[in-house]
Amino acid sequence: MLEKEFIIKNEAGLHARPAAELIKVADSFKSDIKIIKDCKTGNAKSLLSVLALGIFKGSKITVQINGPDEISALYRITKLIESNFEEE
Repeated sequence: MLEKEFIIKNEAGLHARPAAELIKVADSFKSDIKIIKDCKTGNAKSLLSVLALGIFKGSKITVQINGPDEISALYRITKLIESNFEEE
């Protein structure tokens, strides 16, 4: 299992388009991917689950990945968050 903390810098936080981008990336992996914010956990492959966490600009989140492709998944998710949710 891999874990990494992030501070969300996107002006809109993790709403609508940024959340959809994250889900698209998470869905491309077999691993279980969870997002944790303030003791609440959401499934990174579910839009409703991600939006229910209420992640705004400045929020600290932890991404937790467990599965056969967890290293690749963490790399892609890190790249997405650090690029301010601008997928190439």
